[in-house]
Amino acid sequence: MKKYIISNREDSNGSRFLGILNAFYIAKKLECDFLFTWTDTLEQIVLDNTNKTIDKDFENQKIISTNFNLKEDIFAKNFLKEYCIEQNIIPKDIFSDYKTPLNSFKQFQKIFQNTPYSYFEIPFYMRYSWKDIDLNDYLIQCKQIWENEIIFNDKYKKIIHNAKEKAKILKNFSALHLRNGDTVYSYANFRKFNTATTYHATPYELAMEIIKNESKKQTVVIFTDDISSAEIMLDYLKLDNVFLANNFRDFNSMSSTEMFIYDVTLMSYATKIYGSYSAVTRLSSAISGHGSHINIHDSLNEKQKYNILTKYYHCLNIHRDQKAYSSFYAYLSGLKTGIKLKKLQNYLEDALKLDFDNDKYRIYLVDCLMKQGKIQEAENYLQNIIKKRNKEFMELLLPSDKESTFSKLLINYHINNLKKYPNIYNIFLQSLDKMPFYFTKKKNKILLGKFLRYTPLRKFF
Repeated sequence: MKKYIISNREDSNGSRFLGILNAFYIAKKLECDFLFTWTDTLEQIVLDNTNKTIDKDFENQKIISTNFNLKEDIFAKNFLKEYCIEQNIIPKDIFSDYKTPLNSFKQFQKIFQNTPYSYFEIPFYMRYSWKDIDLNDYLIQCKQIWENEIIFNDKYKKIIHNAKEKAKILKNFSALHLRNGDTVYSYANFRKFNTATTYHATPYELAMEIIKNESKKQTVVIFTDDISSAEIMLDYLKLDNVFLANNFRDFNSMSSTEMFIYDVTLMSYATKIYGSYSAVTRLSSAISGHGSHINIHDSLNEKQKYNILTKYYHCLNIHRDQKAYSSFYAYLSGLKTGIKLKKLQNYLEDALKLDFDNDKYRIYLVDCLMKQGKIQEAENYLQNIIKKRNKEFMELLLPSDKESTFSKLLINYHINNLKKYPNIYNIFLQSLDKMPFYFTKKKNKILLGKFLRYTPLRKFF
């Protein structure tokens, strides 16, 4: 039976190209065939979660939106003919690491050799999840695959060439990638789903501290989908050896995917690559040959992050959505650092004023009040929310068609489920009905929370 390693990603360019790289790499190791799909599924995700009219402008902010090009616009015809298949050709019964997570190549190899599947899908984050991957071999092979085996069409070959030529001019430089477009701005709903995008994006306050420190050592180039905010930040910093990648290419004429390929290529020539765990940073690191990937959120402890955020808090005149995001990040870091909850509550209130349509901040404000033992105040605040925004608030807290992203915050509704607080009690009942298994698993934590709810230790729930 013929077996194939496939990449079948349906989301962003970064994840798709990482999927292609990883599938190609494993297929070479196992000496079998590699295939990939390139669907238009992302188009529907964009339609469902963003204002589709956004392309390069949102409220006078220059934005690179989450759009993608058709495969025919990117790859050479012979490459597509050899490796690309339509998604409907793939049988439903395949092995996928996304459904059966593995932690090693050895595990996967055993499944590959001893199961009757024809198609095997590996994760785009394989480098980070499979612990026995030979990193040096992986990086050498990925660079080789990217430069010689993934065949782009002539237009994209020229874009890659231009990026390489710019890298020669820059020589030694550090790259900083900021994924602050649809992860933060209110034209997209992604920002509302608890911390789903919090650590994909980066507060500009943290970026400024990294730039200041890194620019003392070498040139720094900023890569971002949030052009206007980066321009404001660089104008504020006034550092001669810090540049914006957007100034190296034509923002107005190039598509999102064309700019993506330029940026990823140029970034891969940096001596250091700073970023979040976004696929853009991971892809640049994978094809760099050296594998540098400094996760901004992991490189600083929570106290350092909180101090930096308060040091630069709202010193930049950037869009209110970016300020709201920084306020929320300050709350989360402060919470982990042990800052007084009353002080942290101010950050949530600031965030809500700046991004009033984001009920995530209302959900956190209720939780913050309960952590302080202000149950009646939380009940009163909930009453006001339900009176004015019941549909929006409840659909985010307890969505009808999927599991809540705020499951951890629902614990306090179970700890304080007294009938004298009817709104809290009602949410407790609804969450128990929708997520019975989750709260069964958390019963000991809930019991401990009930025992400690009249003590200062309630802040840990």
